[in-house]
Amino acid sequence: MLIPEEKIAEILAASDIFDVVSEAVILKKSGRNFFGLCPFHSEKSPSFSVNPDKQIFHCFGCSAGGNVMSFVMKYHGISFPEAARMLARKYNIVIDTQKMNPEQRKAVQARESLFRLNKKVMQEYTGFLNDQLKGDCARQYLERRGTSKQIIEQFQLGYSPDAWDAIVNLLKKEKVAKGVAVNSGLVLEKKQKNGFYDRFRNRLMFPIFDINMQVAGFGGRVMDDSMPKYMNSPETPVYSKSRILYGLHAAKQACRRQGQVFIVEGYFDFLSLYQHGIKNSVASLGTALTREHVRILKGYATTMTLVFDSDEAGIKAAKRSIDIFVREGIDIRILVLPGNNDPDSYVMAHGRDAFLALADTAKTVMQFLLQLALDTHGTSVEGRIKILDEMKQHLAMIHDYAVRSIYVRELAETLNIDEKAVLEKVRDAYEKQANSQVSDPLIPKIDDPSQSALESDPREKQILSMMLHWPELIPVAVEKKVVSSFYSQQLKQLGCLIIDSGTDPQNIVGAVMARVETDEDRQLIASMAMEDYTGVQDTVETFTILSNRVIKIKNKTDRVIVSELTKAKEGCDVDVMALLKLKQQQIQQFHNS
Repeated sequence: MLIPEEKIAEILAASDIFDVVSEAVILKKSGRNFFGLCPFHSEKSPSFSVNPDKQIFHCFGCSAGGNVMSFVMKYHGISFPEAARMLARKYNIVIDTQKMNPEQRKAVQARESLFRLNKKVMQEYTGFLNDQLKGDCARQYLERRGTSKQIIEQFQLGYSPDAWDAIVNLLKKEKVAKGVAVNSGLVLEKKQKNGFYDRFRNRLMFPIFDINMQVAGFGGRVMDDSMPKYMNSPETPVYSKSRILYGLHAAKQACRRQGQVFIVEGYFDFLSLYQHGIKNSVASLGTALTREHVRILKGYATTMTLVFDSDEAGIKAAKRSIDIFVREGIDIRILVLPGNNDPDSYVMAHGRDAFLALADTAKTVMQFLLQLALDTHGTSVEGRIKILDEMKQHLAMIHDYAVRSIYVRELAETLNIDEKAVLEKVRDAYEKQANSQVSDPLIPKIDDPSQSALESDPREKQILSMMLHWPELIPVAVEKKVVSSFYSQQLKQLGCLIIDSGTDPQNIVGAVMARVETDEDRQLIASMAMEDYTGVQDTVETFTILSNRVIKIKNKTDRVIVSELTKAKEGCDVDVMALLKLKQQQIQQFHNS
């Protein structure tokens, strides 16, 4: 359903970008803006800025930017209509819809149908759990594990009966379309193609909520020794295992208050911690942690602790996850529980205080890796060489020079090796990683400025930036016709939009942002609107000087080109190809001046 423009304007007017962004990013005030760690790229120092007055965000590190709608789209990975509807729900705005094209209708309806179906199925599983006969085995299992009724109700735990058609029958009853049924992942098609059967059978069921409290998928656990022990929903239009963490919808406020999050592996690990008052925890749904998981968690906590079993599988899981946290610049600690305990069994046996006391002893990443290497290779000469070879790769991933130096010194002392020799090894590894980073999907590619075609004089961007800051300069721009002298077609089009958006200083940025059509333009507008003009005394004079310069450049270049083309037309010896390049060379000359 296509959302009318006036309704979009109403949503933008009601939305507060600080309110929306602060749900995902820890923001601290600095001057007129608020800053935090960018959720869209790796960084350790905050470069992500939010300006509540202009209702925009901009990252000075990766150039992401836009209005509240842009943020919701990029952060949640959803379309414009979905972002609008999400904000409308948040601010209690009713959307009157118009007809949309078939592709848009199909995408929106698919997501909405799945969310409705998942909620209905969750209620069905809950009903089965509470059924005196059908749910008896599951209720006894939960009782044996010590799971409280409050936790069962809060997290809507359920039971899938030992039947092939419990959910199939529900889908038939609700007249769910075949395509929706298949996309849900709740049922599977028979090999004979003559019907469907339930994916989850005779399992304790855990609804998986997204950050907006909608049921995105399900996890099922057997109650005996059957395999597989856990089964999760497959990827669907509403469930992405690389972006959803179990329990985050309930834990996010506690994580914010305490500035710390415990990351565990299983459903019961999370539920047991939560039940014992340790509410700042999430579970990774039994899958490897991803960069998206880490960036989402950055919005809720500055310190993260990975909690793993002490068995071989737990150690391997911890080691697999470390690289991502290091590259994201996160203060990560590793807590390996003693005695083959998992978080569930440990907190059930020893209680909240014992768990938190143990958590205070969690190792840093390098302490954990070094101890692991020592346990594996020993302290013989050959063992120390292997440890150094292994540790240099981990140390090379630390981009903070001071932090890396501390760990180099610690490693040298532990292995009784000259610090300079260790530093040399780490530097070699660091340089190799830097040279190969373009092929590493976890490290953003660095654009080569020499490969970028010069498109405009930087003064053009500055002129538009000043128009956004001081709309009273727009009449001056119109009088001088300076925008028509721009070389950059993109900036020329944006300049026309700015001129057409009025001169209201409170609404100019929002008005322009609402009219641009591409993410690239939104990012550019946000970037220009965030420019700092502290120290500029006479804005009109500065603006006039810039405008006159751009006009002069354009006129001079045009005169040269016209003169040379005339000569070429008259048969003079003129290099036409060189002439065609003249315009770009002229721009480059002024760009560097």
